Amino acid sequence: MNNNDFLLLVSKRLSGEATEAELSELEAVMNSDANHALQFKIQQQYWEEHDNLNQQDIETSLQKLLTRLELPAGEQLTEVPAKARSIFGYSRLSIAAAAAVAVIVSLSIFFLPSSRKQGASSQVASLEKKQNSKGIKSTIQLADGSKIWLNADSKIQYPEVFDGNTREVYLNGEAFFEVAKNPAKPFIIHLANGTVRVLGTSFNIRAYDNEKAVETSVATGKVAFIPKYKNTAKKADTIFLTPNKKLSYVFTAEKIEVAATIAINDKAWTEGKMIFKAMRLQEIATELERNFGKKVVFNNEEAKNYILTGSFQDNTLEEVMYYFSLSKKIHYKITNNELHIAAKASEL
Repeated sequence: MNNNDFLLLVSKRLSGEATEAELSELEAVMNSDANHALQFKIQQQYWEEHDNLNQQDIETSLQKLLTRLELPAGEQLTEVPAKARSIFGYSRLSIAAAAAVAVIVSLSIFFLPSSRKQGASSQVASLEKKQNSKGIKSTIQLADGSKIWLNADSKIQYPEVFDGNTREVYLNGEAFFEVAKNPAKPFIIHLANGTVRVLGTSFNIRAYDNEKAVETSVATGKVAFIPKYKNTAKKADTIFLTPNKKLSYVFTAEKIEVAATIAINDKAWTEGKMIFKAMRLQEIATELERNFGKKVVFNNEEAKNYILTGSFQDNTLEEVMYYFSLSKKIHYKITNNELHIAAKASEL
């Protein structure tokens, strides 16, 4: 997809005019192209953080947008020209929304001169990427002195050097952060369904894209969480967390809960520990898959709903399942690639 087509989809998404088909198309583009995904994040952040736009900037930027699309700007900026409406595909989009989108894109790589655009693309491409497969954990030392423990089945992107007034990284999965203090440069973690901002603290984030909730808990310092809502017109509040507090944001329902926690348990995975407290075996299975890299297959439905509790450190999968089989009537079989679980031996 070329930049003009991508720009139109982003414009519709940010202004709330995109159809379900267009939203699906935009999501597919971003999933397949890291550069487009990063461009969208930058534009969305600008949209959300700049409620009041200078009128002169709006008009100038709209002119640039229409010129970029080779559309007639018109003498009066009182409505979107007919040709622009037909291309944008939404007849009721207000000039304010279109102009605001134009401000965003005029400040992004879409309207940079060609030499600067190449530099911007190079900067996007220069982001370091660390991706752990299932069964693999790692630690990362950032240029500012911050340290990240990246869990299995997780991915993080970060610049080699933090330029500008912020330190920004992108996370999909789970990580524990020890952020070096720098009041002049806030540390920002971008998630698919929210943003976490800190100055210098330690905290855990769990934000897998195939789970329905984002969780963050604080070990030291103070963390600010800003949820991302599907309805872009809905203003997101900032929730502040202090040590031994955990936030859970169920983004499918746009519901936020804050509760007490034991922060040391939330980061136990960084020390090779697994702690399960009254969890369904189906939920435990997800953690076993990530930790041991074997696909879990339930040979019947009954076993999925068993409630189990256990604490393990540096144990093998065989040891974990043996313990569970002592506390519940669980039968299992471990192969090279899979773990099979059933309520009866005959079902394996």
